[in-house]
Amino acid sequence: MLGVLDEADASEVAGALSTNTELRRAVTFWEEQLHPLSELAPPAEPPPGTWEEIEARITKPAPGPAAPRFWDNIALWRWSTAGFAAAAAASLFLWIVMTPASGPSFLAILYPPQQDQAGWIATGSRSGLVVRAVTAATPPTDRSFELWAIGPGSTRPRSLGVIPSDGELKLSTLPPDLRDGATLAISIEPIGGSPAHQPTGPVVFVGSVKTL
Repeated sequence: MLGVLDEADASEVAGALSTNTELRRAVTFWEEQLHPLSELAPPAEPPPGTWEEIEARITKPAPGPAAPRFWDNIALWRWSTAGFAAAAAASLFLWIVMTPASGPSFLAILYPPQQDQAGWIATGSRSGLVVRAVTAATPPTDRSFELWAIGPGSTRPRSLGVIPSDGELKLSTLPPDLRDGATLAISIEPIGGSPAHQPTGPVVFVGSVKTL
């Protein structure tokens, strides 16, 4: 689960997951949608003294029981799976609208065909395109990954370049194909890229472009 509940409520939800199919489906869906977003945040070291402050807080005597609040009612988690999905959607919406204007204007998460494990994340803005690997996938020794864009309604892919061996491709300008509904794909090609201006090897990752 996403880890936003306290221990008691998390235990109740965990118990309900074994019998409530809709709840289980909602939890799985939003875990898969929100987890890749963590790759967009740069790593950061906590300020000095953070762990000491945490230890001091958790060793304080527990406060007395507080009056129950409406949103703490576990029945909401047992019976309102639609509400759970709506809340998760609202969280995603807040993340999007609070992103600075200089932040991403579109997002694409690329998956292997017929799989649900994210392999790459692509973000685009006025400053260009960035594609980063979120797994350790690498092409065969004598091959390279090449990125392709297919505009909405088109069937002709356009190469955006060979992905460097460090798993990150940056373009300073956004190709015109990249708009809502476009497709990004990664294929395995000869070193230096496809000689035919179209994919010649298997497509190993694919994802849809979504405007933020």
